[in-house]
Amino acid sequence: MVTLFFIIDPIAAVPIYMTITERFNEQDRRMIRRKASLIALGLLSFVAVSGSRFFALFNITLPAFQIAGGILLLNIGMAQLNAVRRRVQPAEEGESLHRDDISVFPLATPLLAGPGAISTVILLATRTESVLRLGELIAAIATCMFGAFLTLRAGKYLQKILGTTGLNLLSRLMGILLTAVAVQFIINGIKEVLPLFKT
Repeated sequence: MVTLFFIIDPIAAVPIYMTITERFNEQDRRMIRRKASLIALGLLSFVAVSGSRFFALFNITLPAFQIAGGILLLNIGMAQLNAVRRRVQPAEEGESLHRDDISVFPLATPLLAGPGAISTVILLATRTESVLRLGELIAAIATCMFGAFLTLRAGKYLQKILGTTGLNLLSRLMGILLTAVAVQFIINGIKEVLPLFKT
């Protein structure tokens, strides 16, 4: 749950959320963030359930995905440390300013359920050895999305209290932990691959 929350990083999404919802009233904002959180929850839960089938479909081994996913997360973490992480491109952000429904895009994906979150859920899903463990993973996803919903709801207060500098500082702290998680994924993948070269 902690790993997922760092990767989703709703704090970094607050400035973008405030910008693209500026033209909406509070009632519309409430509906948008609720719908976006539920859509992101559904997407990540679907990925968690179908994770193993994804590997079988493309004939991908777990170590290969661990290393690839670790590199992807490392890239995201490094960008987060340098405060240059962009999950929504400027053109996409500008387009969203004219959309009537921004809950699916760009809020649900890629802001809440982006490539990093999807990759992490797939990696975690491969470690679920029973239905109970899978249920725990989905519960962790639901908890993270509820936390993201609450963070977005408090967005205007966070921006007022912390300012841009404070939000960037929190995002960089999350980036440090995300980078460590990414390196661990890569190490796990390499450890599982090395015995294959000895045979």
